[in-house]
Amino acid sequence: MRRIGVVVHKPAPLRRGGKIGVLAPAGCVDHNLLAAGVQAVHNEGFEVELAPGVHDRKGYLAGDDEKRARNLESFFRRNDLDAIFCARGGFGSAQLLPYLTPSIASNPKIFAGYSDVTMLLNWLLQRCGMVTFHAPMVAMDFARGLSPRSSDQLWGTLTGENWSWKLNVGEVIRPGRVEAEMLGGCLSVLVTTLGTPYEIDTAGKLLFLEDVAEKPYRIERMLTHLKMAGKLEKLAGLVFGDFTQCEGEGPRNVPQIIAELFHGVPYPVVTGLPAGHGGENLTLPFGVKMALDGNAGTLSLIESPVA
Repeated sequence: MRRIGVVVHKPAPLRRGGKIGVLAPAGCVDHNLLAAGVQAVHNEGFEVELAPGVHDRKGYLAGDDEKRARNLESFFRRNDLDAIFCARGGFGSAQLLPYLTPSIASNPKIFAGYSDVTMLLNWLLQRCGMVTFHAPMVAMDFARGLSPRSSDQLWGTLTGENWSWKLNVGEVIRPGRVEAEMLGGCLSVLVTTLGTPYEIDTAGKLLFLEDVAEKPYRIERMLTHLKMAGKLEKLAGLVFGDFTQCEGEGPRNVPQIIAELFHGVPYPVVTGLPAGHGGENLTLPFGVKMALDGNAGTLSLIESPVA
């Protein structure tokens, strides 16, 4: 949970030609996919440095948890690195949290990832007061190839050259317009924070949710869990991204579940934002002001996420 009085610190913008550190905080990494992703980052004009042990394997993990945590803290303390990009998700980010200290907030920099990295995005925001970026990962999206829109929006946001943007959503469940900071990420990861010292604090926030390969009944169970935990009561607004490979075998599907659960809430709710595990993963800064317009069906970034 975010500490009272923590000031949100914005990282410096990514410099053209600067150096990006790439690490694996969770699952083990495919060598070929990582190489393809690194080349894609190089092609954009940036240097890349891989973290020590980025190719380590401990079953499905990218090596020892304490070593992964040390690599993350070390990269944050490096003055020659402009940004930290995650290689992939999987599982394992939560294992780093007991080894991390909020002191890394003294040297904020761009930190980007999604999926299992949801755990770190929200911890860095709530415990360290650091703006983070729900964004493409090197051995995943970069390796497959970003769409032109995803690429332009990512680099424009991180460099600060074109940070002000407006995105259309797919469907409006509840109308209304609000301005608030965003947090969230992968639904199944966020639910695991409940009842732990790393529980998300959603009051007054725009909550973004997405997921992959979860059956509709599991999506409904997790949303119900969040509701029963009080995490959906005091939201400013709710934004649903991609729910990829989440089709059911019967008539009850994810859009129906969302419409039913949120038809009477007092805040705007929209679905279909192209972000997360889908074909196009647009970048969402956490910790800076956005405008969710449930009347027009848009989400706009109205505050620069970089200093």
